Amino acid sequence: MFAGLALGLPLLLSLVLVAVATALAVHHRVPAAELTAPVAGARRRGDAWSALAAAAALGTAAACVAGARWAHDERLVAVFPLTAAAVHAAVALTAEATWPRPTARVRGARLLVRSVRDGVPAGLLGGALAAGLLLAAVCALGSALGAPDGRSVEWRSPDGVAVWSAATFPGHALAAPVAAAGLAVAVLTAAVLHRVPARPAVPGADEGTDAALRRVAAHRVLRTSTAAAVLTLAGLLFAAGVSGQLGGTYQVAEGAWRTSEPALGWRVAADAALWTGPLLVPVALAVLFRPARGLRRHRATAGAA
Repeated sequence: MFAGLALGLPLLLSLVLVAVATALAVHHRVPAAELTAPVAGARRRGDAWSALAAAAALGTAAACVAGARWAHDERLVAVFPLTAAAVHAAVALTAEATWPRPTARVRGARLLVRSVRDGVPAGLLGGALAAGLLLAAVCALGSALGAPDGRSVEWRSPDGVAVWSAATFPGHALAAPVAAAGLAVAVLTAAVLHRVPARPAVPGADEGTDAALRRVAAHRVLRTSTAAAVLTLAGLLFAAGVSGQLGGTYQVAEGAWRTSEPALGWRVAADAALWTGPLLVPVALAVLFRPARGLRRHRATAGAA
């Protein structure tokens, strides 16, 4: 029953968030008839590439999950959010790298200094950095505390008579591929965020319109990468919390029993990880479906994308 709730509640929340995000996007979306041809074309291009990136990410995630079931390898489950996010960021980077340049013989240019922070909400950027640092810390700590096999954790009673072992723990066998996937996501996401301010401006678009189009592009890739990091962190914490429930009662002689368990700090940390992991799932979903502030209708209402 608990497993059903663990899978069903995130799925239900995802559907609700998708419906809300879609409704907001449709309600605030500026009709193409109210936009100039170059601006409407730029928005269509961004939407098409965004759909392609999302499809590629979903396909990658499905392939990882199917591969994990076929190969019985939990590492594929551990890395599927970050692998999907890396593919998403790679497609987004391709879209930015192939952004069309103006073709008119006579062109004008505005001398503007754009930075990554100009086009990305500070809270989302800070959340991405925090999620990345926490994920790296969990990977490092799990590698240090895990058993030699890299997939479990052990506790031996002080007298050496009893040994408890539990898996799956985020030791080095799981932490290493997660760290590698996280690094790939960070590099690709940073490349996109630096490419967006440097791409050519949309011909004929005013400064606010052009900035809105850039803001949406940066927001889409950053929210996906951040959500993947948070979801991976949730999975690692939950796995660590479950497998960290070590210790128990063991027999040392006829009729004599002893109880041994890790120190209080270990037990508190394991319980905290066990309960924190599931709580991060709705946070990841909320970040993933957070609407971007796009083109403004009549310069008053924020759009969503």
